[in-house]
Amino acid sequence: MNLVEKHREKCTQCGQCLLVCPRYDDISLLDRLYGYLDGTSEIEPASLVRCLTCGLCAEACPEDLGIKMLISPARQKWVSENGLTDRQTMVDPEAENNIFKKIKEMDEIPAYIDSPGSVVYFPGCAGTYINKNMPQAVVALLEKAGVDYTVLSGLEYCCGAVSAGAGNPGPIRRHGQQNIDEVRKRGAKILITSCPGCFKAFKEIYPKMFGELDFEVLQVSQYLECLLKEGKLIPETTLKNRVFYHDPCHLTRSMGVYTEARNVLENIPGTELANKTPEGSACCGFGGGVRVNYPSESLSVASDRFRAAGKLGCEVIITNCGGCMQNLLEAGKDEKIKVFDLAEYLSLACGVKIPREDQKMLELVNRAYRLCLSGYKEPGLS
Repeated sequence: MNLVEKHREKCTQCGQCLLVCPRYDDISLLDRLYGYLDGTSEIEPASLVRCLTCGLCAEACPEDLGIKMLISPARQKWVSENGLTDRQTMVDPEAENNIFKKIKEMDEIPAYIDSPGSVVYFPGCAGTYINKNMPQAVVALLEKAGVDYTVLSGLEYCCGAVSAGAGNPGPIRRHGQQNIDEVRKRGAKILITSCPGCFKAFKEIYPKMFGELDFEVLQVSQYLECLLKEGKLIPETTLKNRVFYHDPCHLTRSMGVYTEARNVLENIPGTELANKTPEGSACCGFGGGVRVNYPSESLSVASDRFRAAGKLGCEVIITNCGGCMQNLLEAGKDEKIKVFDLAEYLSLACGVKIPREDQKMLELVNRAYRLCLSGYKEPGLS
């Protein structure tokens, strides 16, 4: 039974998926996707690029289906039939319109230790070139904990997950085995990633494509929790904040990592976690290509996270994903609630302050989008 037959047979079109979806409200989308995937009808591209791939639909579906499981193969089919657009190549390391190449031309990129180490830290393209405070915080914590680490950063090590999600599997095929070989070459026993997409690539996609890995793969929140439990990191500064933890979709619903970041926050003196469970968590609006295709709508979704945090009386939002961080910062420019990366917040509790240049970062990102993507308009202008 193929995907369309399975979905058709189990789906009752009850509409539960649409009740939680930030982007779609018409159940007839399912029939259009069925027809397109089984080759009996065409589909308008806009139906495919509106999806955040957040997984809320699958979580709400009584049959564990949802819309996302149809969107991803439909995107790949559309690309195979129509070719790559600049939206599918914007994070392809070999493409001329790669946004990270453009940012590198405009900004200074930090250099990290790249000698052998038992722990390899993989900050990902977003951490290396955009959300630079995130890897700086992780590295500061690894130093403080006395970890024997090395860093695998730069476009040559792109994991390829974001391109694959947009319908372009080329980078993940070209870079996957190379990345695995490089981790092994460094002598790593553990690989840690900041980006949920990189985590999914190493933890789930690479083993299916290239065979089982001989090193452990952890997301930063999981590794930081371990360092706290082992007493290698001891928060020494009281941070008196009521905080809201924003669950990144591709880390939580996609990979099942919910509790570790919350446990880290519970170990920081003075910090009160308002949402101790992921109940009611929602998307920041960044993923699935929505941020570049529908900028203003994307930030409107992010603004809802500030309303949710405000209702719980929070002064701070903590997240654990570069895309979430970028969207929340941009949507919250006029908000009183502050936004921190998890590692950055923990580094503050451990007595290390990481420099922030939020406005510069947002200006660079939007400039790169304008230069690399046809028809891109900044939020508020689209």
